[in-house]
Amino acid sequence: MKRLCLILLLSACKEEAPLPLPVALTEESAGHYCQMLLLEHEGPKGQVHLDGALAPLFFSQVSDTLAYLAMPEQSHAVTVTYVQDMTGATWAAPGSWIDARQAFYVTGSDATGGMGAPEMVPFATRAAAEGFALAHGGRVAVLDDIKALGEGAPLPADDADMAQRMRRLSGGEG
Repeated sequence: MKRLCLILLLSACKEEAPLPLPVALTEESAGHYCQMLLLEHEGPKGQVHLDGALAPLFFSQVSDTLAYLAMPEQSHAVTVTYVQDMTGATWAAPGSWIDARQAFYVTGSDATGGMGAPEMVPFATRAAAEGFALAHGGRVAVLDDIKALGEGAPLPADDADMAQRMRRLSGGEG
């Protein structure tokens, strides 16, 4: 009985490891899918930290980052995902890294990402995202809304292309 109490006590004291911090882009940072140098492409980027991996996977577009999260083929658990906050930033100089789970995304806008495809534009606050959507079209969504795209959730017409891409990338029908 004492042994069981000791095990329970020790397991209750176990602290969770801190999340890895975002990694700054360098001249050598390349996109996971395209292997192109990220600093040569404008727009917000993403990075996915995998459990046990020494370096994150970088993505040239936020939409590619989020599509990766929806893919059933992932071989490692995702520890944390970061995207660049576009609040007060420009396409040529995206903002600081924020946790993708906390971000507000504008989908269906006129924005295109680093590879020329429709982009999901991340913001740290709902107000900033709503302001962008007002100026560029689209709607504001959170990560759970976007993940539902791969599961066949219905969306407004301006999000149809993104929904179709997410479903294809996550193994669903287009």
